[in-house]
Amino acid sequence: MTISIPDTLTIDYSEQYMMSIRLRPGGLSFSAYNPSEGQSFFFREVEFTRAIPYIASLKEVFFANDFLSWTYKRTHILSVSPQYMLVPDLIDVEAQGMALLSFGFTAPEKRALSDPLKEEKAIVLYSINEEVYEFCLRSLCNPAFIHHITPQLMLWIKSYSSGQPNGMYAVLHHRMMDVACFTEGKLLLVNTFPFDQREDLLYYILYVWQQTGMNQSADRLSLAGDAMLCSHVTESLRPYIRHIGRIEIPSEAYLLGGEILHAPMDLISLSVCAL
Repeated sequence: MTISIPDTLTIDYSEQYMMSIRLRPGGLSFSAYNPSEGQSFFFREVEFTRAIPYIASLKEVFFANDFLSWTYKRTHILSVSPQYMLVPDLIDVEAQGMALLSFGFTAPEKRALSDPLKEEKAIVLYSINEEVYEFCLRSLCNPAFIHHITPQLMLWIKSYSSGQPNGMYAVLHHRMMDVACFTEGKLLLVNTFPFDQREDLLYYILYVWQQTGMNQSADRLSLAGDAMLCSHVTESLRPYIRHIGRIEIPSEAYLLGGEILHAPMDLISLSVCAL
């Protein structure tokens, strides 16, 4: 599981780079860029063998790629999971986090973490596998853990505070769909739906659209992620939702390099949110 990296990323210059490891079901991705050097962003994906435990595959990748443990300007561990919730920022995560997650999910992971959403006076509360968490802490230099929904929410909240019309974002990736709805500049709903069939996407989008009171003639559905799935959703929902388009990538992201267009929306958002 050797990951190829550009010649410009060396142990002597790694401290100039922002590095992210995106942990998702069935694999991971590695990305990095130098904030002071344009067109430096690169993105690599690794698929795991399903027959081997996730932690074993993760350790194998780390042992085969020593650059993962170099010292970077900043190191992010992006956790991709539907097990999260928005709760008031007054919640004591250490004391109450696992109780809340156990109430909301049948079998949450054993470690509760949180990300602040200052604009909403809320936090993203989520769980992560304890063994994965401890291994990353031991193997990386001061990593910052963050849930994959957080940078997307930060970017979208900023967009809607700038006067965007009411609408829904839907991001399709690896059998999951992230959905966030905004009305009158405020976050109304956020959720991540696992899916098996393409038709599941249509059901979830229309169900959320109806439940949040979106207007099929005036409000907008914006899509990102897998191109074929986005095309299917657009064609299938056109009779029901008038305004359907793609999520616009912030212009500053293009300055990082063409490879960023192949990265998931959460990584793109992370790169422009300065977390």
